[in-house]
Order: sequence, then structure tokens, then C-alpha cells
Amino acid sequence: MSHRYNMIRGYGNEQQFLLPVNAMDWLSENDITYGILEILSILDISPFINKYRDDGRGSAFFDPRSMLGIIIYSMIRGEKSSRKIEMCCHYDIGYRIVANNLTPDHTTIYRFKKNNSKEIKSLFKQLSQIIVESGIARIGVLALDGSKFGCNASLSANKKLKYLEAELGRLFDESQEIDELENDDINIQDMEINRLPEHLSTKEKRKEVLNRAKEKLIERHDIESKKQEKKILDREKEELESGKKKRGRKPLEPKKEPSSDSKVNLTDPESQIMSTTNGWIQGYNGQIIVSENQFILAAMISDEQNDKKLLIPMLNELEDLFTGIHPSISPNILLSDAGYFSYPNSLAELDYGIQLIIPPSKERKIPEYSDNDGYISRMEMICRAICMGEIITFPELQSIGTFVWQSFMNREKQATTQEICKRVMEVRVKSPTGRELYRKRKYMVEPVFGNMKHNMRFRSFSQKGKENCEGEFFLAALVHNIKKLIRFEGIVKIKEFATNIIKPSRGSGFSYIFANTVCKVGIDTCRFIHQLVYFG
Repeated sequence: MSHRYNMIRGYGNEQQFLLPVNAMDWLSENDITYGILEILSILDISPFINKYRDDGRGSAFFDPRSMLGIIIYSMIRGEKSSRKIEMCCHYDIGYRIVANNLTPDHTTIYRFKKNNSKEIKSLFKQLSQIIVESGIARIGVLALDGSKFGCNASLSANKKLKYLEAELGRLFDESQEIDELENDDINIQDMEINRLPEHLSTKEKRKEVLNRAKEKLIERHDIESKKQEKKILDREKEELESGKKKRGRKPLEPKKEPSSDSKVNLTDPESQIMSTTNGWIQGYNGQIIVSENQFILAAMISDEQNDKKLLIPMLNELEDLFTGIHPSISPNILLSDAGYFSYPNSLAELDYGIQLIIPPSKERKIPEYSDNDGYISRMEMICRAICMGEIITFPELQSIGTFVWQSFMNREKQATTQEICKRVMEVRVKSPTGRELYRKRKYMVEPVFGNMKHNMRFRSFSQKGKENCEGEFFLAALVHNIKKLIRFEGIVKIKEFATNIIKPSRGSGFSYIFANTVCKVGIDTCRFIHQLVYFG
């Protein structure tokens, strides 16, 4: 009796030309590997190459473009293990294509990521500049947010200063005892001459770790002491100018030495204990600024738990990006959550030329827009016009005079500048235009962290030290931008995009010439409309 099976039959191993002759034909036309290769081909990787000798001596090294292809593709796939990446370079066709058929071992892959943190950071900034100059990123409104990432250290490795000092003292006494015993025993001294005993070597290494942790603790104390001294001087200066003593408790004088209960992590002294929605972790605070279409334009990591102290550094990163762009363009509005609000942060928009929309408290606690809030908006517009050198007529000032007198001046204690600033920022957020703008923040910046932590499985750093962890964070930001660029423009447009760039020779300045005039006109038009709507 014959049987019929719906079986897919294989072929013998000896059959030739079963697979395409060109390995690039193994994957579909819109596979992400082609986009990675196209983007890497337009980036300047000379900082990676310049680290090696150019006289032809020494061992050969892997092409940095191939190594970058491997680590970028592995992060897109959510793979962090260097050993698994090494295996994939042998058996996975996607890895073999981005690696140009090279198969580096896991040690080479790990060292490349560790030793090129600064170069990866510069590569991210380079791509961000391309995205902005080409008009791909919509920069009219930007959003800032932060998220906590764990590091390669445990919470139990945090020790107090008094423990460090006691342990250092014990190790010092123990090493002295060993020296005295060896001096008494001539045979041991002869046998072990020119070589340190193994157990003493381990103690020395431990002493080095303890000393480094103690130095970091003292460094943090010095920074906090300077901040406290500045706070005291500012208070004294304000009291001297006003002729009145300020209410509230006077700041305490900073201590000369750090407290014995101050803690530091022995495994990664630069990391800090961070509070998250899921509890406490040992790690860093990652910060990003994104465009309206979710491209990361600026990024950094910090050991600061509080986001208030990170707004100014992020604005500096943003300013560095737009300083190197020609023709000169700049964003109009920056959105952030209530964690970034403070009076000094609100004044930062005067120095950086960007309007900040930061709620003084959680959005749900801000009341609805009222008629009196219209006077606040009008007052802000008049103040802005005065700062820009415009002449304000008497009827314009009279239109808000009664409200300003009743709200801020005609009372037992006149309103402080901090109080007025808080009120102005609150009105910005709850005005109809402000609410519409602030709603954008949630779908601009929060999905970016979701992509990093969920899709790319990047929730913690695998290396130790702030500089190395910073390299990992910028690599994740670079990978996110590459994924967005490929999906936003498509593979075909990426190739067209590359042809509009004039590449420099190795070692020269990196400048781009773009033929995308339509995009530039569109950006200028949007900026003009924003100027009319928000600034009057």
C-alpha cells in the first residue's frame, strides 16, 4: 500500500549552488543589516583608526567598521554576551554580513566596546548632527527625560567610611607583620627575593580598591562642601541687598571631613544608589533629549539622583550639537516633567534661547486655566518684549497693572521672584496651547526609554566606571537613532541620503553639504509659525 506525505524534502550535502552565490541575497531586501552597512559607510571612523600605529608595525587589527557593525547589530537583537556574539558571528548570516565575514573572538569584541567609549560618543554626536542638518529630525519642540540604569555592582558592596579606614588600617598592620617575619627568616627572604608573596599581592590589590573608594568619597564631600558654601554666600548677599534677614533656617556650615557614615561602592565607586519604581538599585541616571519624531539629539549619564541638577548640563550638550550645525538653526521649546523644575532652571532659558515648559508640580495637581491666568500670559509677553528692547505703550502696561498690583504687591508680603516664576511656569503648562504641547512629551521621550529597556534589553551596564558605562549608553542611543533612521527613511532613501554628502579625507574636518533644500525650507517655515504662535 502506497503512502503520500506532505513532506518538504531536503537535498544531499553534495549538491552545489543550492544557496545564492552572493551572500547579500540571503536576506530580504528591507533587512536592517543593509541599513546598518549604509549608515556606517557615511560615518567618519577615523578616530577609531587613529588609535592604531600607522607605520605598519605590530599585530593586525579588525576593521573598526566591521566591529561597529557587530556591536550595533547585537544591540538591535538584544544580545549582550560577548561569547554569544562570537558564536553568532560564525553561524548567523546577519552577523556575518555586518561583520564582512570576519569572526572576532569574545575578548576582542569586549575590549573594542571598553576601549572605544569616547569614540562611540563622538560617533553618536556625528550621526545626530547629520540627522539635524539633513532636516530628518523635527526640532521645533524637544523633550527631556531621564531613567535609572543598573551597573555591574551590587548594593551590598556599599561600605561606610569608618569600615574603609578600619580595613585599610588592618591591611597596613598585617603587611608590616609579614615584612618583620620575612626579615627574621633568612631562608624565606632568599627564596622569595624579587617576588611578592601571593597572599600579600592580593592584599595590595584590595588596599588599592579601598583607597580608590575612599578618594571618591572625599571628592564627593568636597563638591558638596563647595555647594553649601556657595548657598551660604548667596543667602548673605541677598540679605545684604534687601536689608532684611531671610525667613527659614540658616544653612549649616559644611563639615571639614566627610561623615564616618558616608557610603561608597567598592566595586564601582563612581556609581550611586538610585531610587526606582521597582526599588533601589546601584547604577547611574541616564538622560536624553529627543526630537518630535523620537530621534535622540543629546545624551549623558550622571551619578546624580535628582533630575533638577541635570537640566543645565543637558542644555550644554544640546548647545554643543547646534553650535556645529551650518546653516545655524535652533529649537524653540523644551518639554520636561516636574522633576526638573527649579527657579535657577527656569532662568536658564534666558541664556540658552529656548522656551522651557516645566510644570512646577505633577500635571494632575495643576488646576484648570482661568481668566486671571490670561493676565499672567499677557504679563509674560510684555516682559519678554521689554527684554528684547521693544517699546511698550502705557495702555499695554495699564491692561495688566491692576492684576499685578492685587496679585503680587498689595498684600502683607510682596511676592518673591521665585513665586512669580512658579506662577508663570504653571500658566504656561495649563494654558490651552501649553497643554497641547505638554501632551507631546509622553509619546516623544518615554517610548524611547521603552525601546531601550524592552526591545534592546538594555536595562543595566555590563562594565564598571562612569566613562565605560557612558560608552555603553551612547552606543544604545546610537543604535536607537539608526533603527529610527532606517524605518523613517527606508533603505532606498538612506542610499540617496548618502550620495548628498561630500566625505572629507582622513584627518580633515568633518563637514557635510546637503542638497535637501525642501526640508530646510520646511524647518524655517515651522520655526516662523512657532515664533508667531508662542512668542507673539
